[in-house]
Amino acid sequence: MLQTLSLRRGLAAGLACLFLLVAAVPAGATAPAPVPSPDELASGAYDVWFEGGSRGSRVVPDPLGPFNYVREFDQMVGFFAEWQVTEPGANYGGMIEAEDGPLGGVIQTDNTLEAIWCWSRYREFSGRDTYDANVAAAWVYCLNYPAWEEEGAPGDDYYRVHNSAWGLTAVLQYEAATGDSSFAWYADQCAAYISTHSLNLTVGTSYQKRLNAFCKGWAAGNLYLYGLARSDPTLLTAADRQGDDVLAWLNTYPIIYLTYEYWAMSSGTALWGVCNSSFLADPAAGLAWLATNAGYMDVWQDWFDAPGYDWDSAWNVAYLNAHFAVWDATGDAAYWQNGKYVTDNLLSLDTDDDGGIVADSTDPVTEDMSWVSCYLVKFGVDRLMGDPPDHDAGVLRFAGLEDGQTFDPGEPVPIRVLATNFGLSDETAVEVLLSSDAGDTVWTIDMPFATLDTLTYRATWIPPAEGFYSFTARTELPDDEEAANDEVAITIQVGEPSGIPSGGAMVALGRPTSNPFVDETTFRFSLAHPGRARFAVYDVAGRRVATLADDHLPLGEHALTWDGRDDAGRSLPSGVYLYRLDAGGRSLGGKLVRLR
Repeated sequence: MLQTLSLRRGLAAGLACLFLLVAAVPAGATAPAPVPSPDELASGAYDVWFEGGSRGSRVVPDPLGPFNYVREFDQMVGFFAEWQVTEPGANYGGMIEAEDGPLGGVIQTDNTLEAIWCWSRYREFSGRDTYDANVAAAWVYCLNYPAWEEEGAPGDDYYRVHNSAWGLTAVLQYEAATGDSSFAWYADQCAAYISTHSLNLTVGTSYQKRLNAFCKGWAAGNLYLYGLARSDPTLLTAADRQGDDVLAWLNTYPIIYLTYEYWAMSSGTALWGVCNSSFLADPAAGLAWLATNAGYMDVWQDWFDAPGYDWDSAWNVAYLNAHFAVWDATGDAAYWQNGKYVTDNLLSLDTDDDGGIVADSTDPVTEDMSWVSCYLVKFGVDRLMGDPPDHDAGVLRFAGLEDGQTFDPGEPVPIRVLATNFGLSDETAVEVLLSSDAGDTVWTIDMPFATLDTLTYRATWIPPAEGFYSFTARTELPDDEEAANDEVAITIQVGEPSGIPSGGAMVALGRPTSNPFVDETTFRFSLAHPGRARFAVYDVAGRRVATLADDHLPLGEHALTWDGRDDAGRSLPSGVYLYRLDAGGRSLGGKLVRLR
């Protein structure tokens, strides 16, 4: 197969990777668990842990978030379009692997199938046909160079199996977005190849067996999901058997085998595959195995020097994919939080804000890789984006200003607000209001789909004295469907003013005085510095029913009593409610039971 500057041949040079997080669950599949509730995420009942040892060189980027995942998705699919071959010729429609560097001229089928998935998913959730021509061109390339005929030595099938698995998920997502089933034959051919070319996990070098295990896990999971979508018991049986092979490999020594990396893959790929094959076939056995072993899996692997394939970003994408898969199976919020943590860290590698990230975190940002960026869209960004509402404008954060940040007396403070459109519709005349100790202002702006605007009140402001200064920014949109992201409130410290409690948390929340309660209950909390605080009660569906405080509060102890009535004064029925305190950049909460 002739391709422009194709540098990857055989094991020593081939494979632009794998992994998957299915956005649309096929009929018969286990639906993803719902997003953790506020009290689950605020409880602190999860841990983020890292692989120990001395081989790693930590490359955890400075955080650029929080993120608008709709905006990230929109930006990244645009990045892919820039690196598709549009000139007529043998490589027309193919996806170039990298902006620059050794892979800057490599074009392969797996990269192209990955882009088809991303563009098709974009069409499905946004309703926009922006990339339909890109998808059509990509199919031309994939038909010219079918996944099951990709490069590799005779009998060395890992790359063809890997690519065929991408063919399955690309076709399913394309069909979901367009209703066009004309490429079903392509997926059927991919499924047949995977079914008849089961990779061997017992022969060869330890690295070859590791590579085959990763690819086989990827293939087994996709084959099982494809079998569910097509209601094909033969494919389900083949996928289950291959998933069992990968499970047996992991069972050799889970505490070690769940921390492996090789080339552009990691053990997260193998575990994702088992979760989406063997554990879908036998959920009870899956839950028991995960309860014992899932905690051994890496969350974040530091970069280390593995000449020729030290692609730590790709390793970590595979880990976040597996954490979300374990979340789907168990509903344990720890794994959701881990997946989000790694996704946000990898998005923070996009320091030039072009929608691409590097595969090797030590590479310059001028060598972003399309393939690892596709993985991040599919496995992380799409998951965290969820189903965006039609109308949702909000405040993302203050630019260059964080809650609790300290400044020296006389040091200038920037006052800039990042406002963004989280929804699917173009918005006009959105009001963005700033209330602060530096002054108040209102902007009225148009916010097209996926926009992110920087609104500058003062490029520099010198606080007049030592003390605490509060800033609150919020958006007002009449038909806004999500209030939780409308407002951001922060407090900064200038100098060393008196009155700060020594030690302890910046925000602390005690338990309700009565839980369950009949007539009323009291919530007590403390603030280590003055600032904006909101205390609200929600029903189990996440709807806010009562707001007990939403104001600038002084430092110190506070008590709020709730009599079980909503904001309209109506007495609420018996049941479970959630309460949440948002203050000082933190969210704390819990469950509350009302009896009548």
